[in-house]
Amino acid sequence: MNTATRLFAAITLLTTTINAFAQDQQQEKQKSPVEMAAEQADKLQKDFKLNDAQVFLIDSVLQTNFTGVYEEFENMKQGGVQSSQSYQAVQEKWMHKTENAFQKILTPDQFLRYQKMTGSYAKQKKEEKRKAKSK
Repeated sequence: MNTATRLFAAITLLTTTINAFAQDQQQEKQKSPVEMAAEQADKLQKDFKLNDAQVFLIDSVLQTNFTGVYEEFENMKQGGVQSSQSYQAVQEKWMHKTENAFQKILTPDQFLRYQKMTGSYAKQKKEEKRKAKSK
């Protein structure tokens, strides 16, 4: 399994786990955002050969952002929000925050590989082409 597939699978797993919690479908004890962040930081360390400082910062960003999305989903659930589009918008917001933070932590090469892994690079290029055509 390549790195992009593993990261996508991890993000999908995170989203699925949080959505399951938001819908009261959990059957086993769910990992905390801190535990999920630590696991993801370890995977990124291996995939991108991060140094210790980068791992610390990545773990901190992920802890903050996983906790943020978790809390936002919980608030939406308590408020009666059921629209999958609303949950997706929240997820995208936090993914964007994560990417912005990672850009400050990773080297340009590491960040480009991260963007390609998550699919944001392809989206960015597609948007640039669309804007160029509209001019």
